[in-house]
Amino acid sequence: MAGHSEFDKALKHARLAEAAQLDAVLNVKDARSLRLLALRDAVLPHVKDHPAAAGLVELNMQPGELPRLWLDLISSVVIEPDTRNYRLEQERNASREVLYETDSLDDMKTHILRYLAHRVIARDKASAGLAEYVPGARGPRYGVAALAYVWVTGALAGILVLLVLAILMGKLTF
Repeated sequence: MAGHSEFDKALKHARLAEAAQLDAVLNVKDARSLRLLALRDAVLPHVKDHPAAAGLVELNMQPGELPRLWLDLISSVVIEPDTRNYRLEQERNASREVLYETDSLDDMKTHILRYLAHRVIARDKASAGLAEYVPGARGPRYGVAALAYVWVTGALAGILVLLVLAILMGKLTF
């Protein structure tokens, strides 16, 4: 019976150690979440209700093992590698590229605002580029020589196809 009490003490000690570790893990997650929320609160007034940010900037928190503040569809901020550093990451081809890392909330806020401004410009450029391919829009101009070349090669290709068909159907023999 004495052996059981020793084992009961060991089990109790193991459970207390596990509970302490769980508390430590939860405190780290809470610290990361709180730092990300503070960052979101620092950035939000600058982009909220701004017409250029509409449809691009999200600033959504993703809870989990590693909390994440999503800035837009491809970029987010995490607190890594410890509970002091902000890390701006961008999703690229099934991997994450680290764009910026700092332990200063103000530095990260400034960098995020610059980053989002560049993303807005890139979005506007992409939208302008798509306008060139709108049906009915004027396309590129071709010279007379280029049009004549295309017409002649098309006509010759058509004649060649007709000759091959005539030979295959037996209408033309050599």
